Amino acid sequence: MLLVTMLVALFVFTLLGMELAWAIGIASFAYITLSQFTDEPTRYVLFAQQMTVGIDGFVLLAIPLFIFAGELMNVAGVTQRIVGAAAALVGHFHGGLANVGVVANYIMSGISGSALADAAATGTVLVPEMTKRGFPPAFASAVIAAAATVGPIIPPSIVFVLLSAIVEVSVGRLFMAGIIPGTIMFVAMFIVTWWICRKRAYPREPRASTAELRRALLDGALALVAPVIVVGSIVGGIATPTEGAAVAVAYTALLGIVVYRNVAWRDILAAAGSSAIASSVIMLTVATSQIFAWLAVQERLGELLVGGMLAISGEPWVLLALANLLMLVLGMFMEIVPIMLVLAPILFPLFEGYGISAVQFGVVMVLNLMIGMITPPVGLNLFVLSAISGVEVMAIFRQAVPYFFALVMVLVAITYVPPLTLFLPDLVYAKP
Repeated sequence: MLLVTMLVALFVFTLLGMELAWAIGIASFAYITLSQFTDEPTRYVLFAQQMTVGIDGFVLLAIPLFIFAGELMNVAGVTQRIVGAAAALVGHFHGGLANVGVVANYIMSGISGSALADAAATGTVLVPEMTKRGFPPAFASAVIAAAATVGPIIPPSIVFVLLSAIVEVSVGRLFMAGIIPGTIMFVAMFIVTWWICRKRAYPREPRASTAELRRALLDGALALVAPVIVVGSIVGGIATPTEGAAVAVAYTALLGIVVYRNVAWRDILAAAGSSAIASSVIMLTVATSQIFAWLAVQERLGELLVGGMLAISGEPWVLLALANLLMLVLGMFMEIVPIMLVLAPILFPLFEGYGISAVQFGVVMVLNLMIGMITPPVGLNLFVLSAISGVEVMAIFRQAVPYFFALVMVLVAITYVPPLTLFLPDLVYAKP
């Protein structure tokens, strides 16, 4: 009964628009308070203890650093240079600036590791320009919202860092495992955009001349190699994920201060302030999600879910389908962190018992949750683009439906074809 009360409270608070960290924290505190009237009360001190445990991990230091790197990208003009290079490469294809957004998000995903950061950065630059060119604002917003979902799949990834801290899976292997699925997502969204824009006769950009293409690529060259430097330092064993995040910050700051010379110290302080605020929100959510997950475990939510799945079937492929369906539905109503904290400790041991790699299932889980970023009512990418374009959230989602189905097809592929996720990790690292 207490578990149901906690889950209903979280659902109601979320639908009312309460900040997620507060919704999770109040729902958990309500559980502890009501438990005082039972024969086995939960001590209040556990609330503070579990919140502290939730954020007590060295690997989590990578999160504020990657956010800071993303802020510096915008200040230093890295985003604009990446968009310029993408426009010169693919702007003349069917899709024009729409596919420029797809390409730009794919490139930027190798720097920031955050879907929200990429959506905000590229959306701010491209949505107004697409609208000027004659693209419907709802479609322009939908393209960027969907394209940004690749951010946490391509390394480095803030979500993979969080997942590694929860289930103790190698961050490096997760990073490598995301490259092929992320590239497939990019290709799928590029094709969908090309097809829609060709069918609707949306505008294209003039083909860049050889000189213009060379100029755009040279202008964006240093920005384009940033993902190689950041990911290479981690995969090559030069840096840990946290140190790799620091490398991203240092490299981006170097571009802005020394190379482009368009970043002043006050800009760095402003970026640091914005990063601190964003990081505090994420960390508070991680902390409150920890006590929520602990209470869910105490109430044996995991046993209930696993028991329900096994009652339907014991076949691994059926269980994978049920797990995907469960995460897709939860992703519509909850944010990433609490879903991972509640489900990861339950589902990972279950599927490892069936011989399914934790690395593969980690990518499957994250892609599921990324699809949730473009599904209402709690699709955060939709809300970010709605704030940028002024278009109603449901109008953006309707335009994003083709991308939703394309991403689901990619999800099915990586769920049932293990080499898509395991080939690169096994190639780069020794098999565990």
